[in-house]
Amino acid sequence: MGIIGALFFQVLLAFLLLIGFLAFVYFFVRRKTISFGKNIRVVERFYLDRSTSIVLVRLMDDYYFILVTPSGATVLKKLTEEEMGSLEQAKESSFSEIFFKHIARKSKKGENQ
Repeated sequence: MGIIGALFFQVLLAFLLLIGFLAFVYFFVRRKTISFGKNIRVVERFYLDRSTSIVLVRLMDDYYFILVTPSGATVLKKLTEEEMGSLEQAKESSFSEIFFKHIARKSKKGENQ
């Protein structure tokens, strides 16, 4: 097989071991960061830029809006029962219904004046 064949085999073996190790680390980290448990759930996420987002989180029976930045997280607001009800109604309606309900109504008021 020669020296070149042996070197090629060693490089290939090292490459496969590296890929295996990286795959193991990826799945281990992914499992640890995404698994919140049964009492915490990310309902929705809205990205403001690459590293900043606003997240709607359900913690047990309460809902929170959280601002997530690279330096940490800040609770913006805890939703009240009334706000949670309107949030559930907004989930059931489509984007176009919400758009025409809020935006089209404002434009009609502007035309009438």
